[in-house]
Amino acid sequence: MTHAENLSISCLQTADAFDQLKDVWETLERKDPFCMPVNTWQWSQLWWKHYATEQDSLVLLIARSAGRVVAIAPLYITSGRMCRVVPVRVIRFLCTGCDTTMDYINIVALPDAREAAETAFLAYLNQLKGWQKLYFSDMREDSSLVRTVRDSVGQQRGALVPEIQNTLMRATLPASWDDYRASLSRKRRKQINHRQNRLDTAGVSELAICASREELEEATNALADLHRLRWQSKGEPGAFQTECYEQFHRAVIKEFFARDALWLTTLKLDGQIIGVQYIFVWRGELQFFQSGYSPDHESLSPGHVLFTYAIRRGIEQGLTELDMLKGSYHYKTAYAKDYVTTCDVGFIRSGFRSMLGHMLGVATKARQTFAH
Repeated sequence: MTHAENLSISCLQTADAFDQLKDVWETLERKDPFCMPVNTWQWSQLWWKHYATEQDSLVLLIARSAGRVVAIAPLYITSGRMCRVVPVRVIRFLCTGCDTTMDYINIVALPDAREAAETAFLAYLNQLKGWQKLYFSDMREDSSLVRTVRDSVGQQRGALVPEIQNTLMRATLPASWDDYRASLSRKRRKQINHRQNRLDTAGVSELAICASREELEEATNALADLHRLRWQSKGEPGAFQTECYEQFHRAVIKEFFARDALWLTTLKLDGQIIGVQYIFVWRGELQFFQSGYSPDHESLSPGHVLFTYAIRRGIEQGLTELDMLKGSYHYKTAYAKDYVTTCDVGFIRSGFRSMLGHMLGVATKARQTFAH
């Protein structure tokens, strides 16, 4: 077991650091049982490429034991405002703090060095200048990282940031599609049959997982267009509203498709795509990230049809878990009953901003108490 005092910490802050760390980072990914898509080198370097601004400073922390890299913490310092007026420099994980978010933010580490690296990284940050607020978001609450961050911020002089929690719905997949159907209520089984019958009546339908670059390009275009159309029909913005978001996810889709870690599933009606789902296939899990459906075909329930199709294909391919990821939408309870919790934790360094943060925290608690 590695101890924090046996680790040396260094920091890389230039964009070419991604190239320097690629091989060792990907080696850690393979050995880290907690590594998720957002923790990978591929996701991080793409995010920095598409989202970094001139005001952002890269902070890639590397932990070494006896000269060997055992952990990496991909962070950056960005500009924000408190009360929309007071400027503040915030240190946070890459891939957070913008218009695209992903769950299970973490460091990437060798299993026997994880907790020591977390402790050493936070000790290093306490001495690092150039930031006033630490804000780590979307971490799995039962992770050692959350415990370590809570312990660290609890010992700091300053103001704690009120924690935010999110619930992510999950389910264990059975060994066969017949077992899955048998686990559903009679009503749900009927719904599956009725949806297929409505499709058959509406025209010639086709369900598929993109298998070529050409299919991927067509489906990605449809995903962005249909997502925007569906949310516009509801009078809401949805995602795919900025060039950064769209170009970043187009790049992620291509790269993770190439490593056989992503599905774009499509539903066509009479040759036209009316629904697309963007799904990560990661270490035995189906992780449903984003979707787009034609508002003109809402009566055909393209989303539910695609969920059923992806789950069936996943079971047939031996996948064992289903993760609905972030988003408190009622439809998710039809597919998953279990859940995990993610949380945001942070604090503001001692000074004027911490006093302001303390007052904001008190005001927030007062509003919550009054609301109850």
